[in-house]
Amino acid sequence: MRELLGPGEQRLRLVAELERVDAVLRPLVAQAVDVGVPYRRIAELTSISRATVARWGTTDPAST
Repeated sequence: MRELLGPGEQRLRLVAELERVDAVLRPLVAQAVDVGVPYRRIAELTSISRATVARWGTTDPAST
């Protein structure tokens, strides 16, 4: 059980950092979609899936 503590805490820190990065990235992805950057290119540059690009690029708040 103790073996889980270190890696578990590290993973929690990384997930929190990823959430902070996503908060910055999300409006940039939406902007890129709005100006016509292909989903595949956005996915290549950000390492997020094309499905996520599509979801973040929508203007419908209910789809987020």
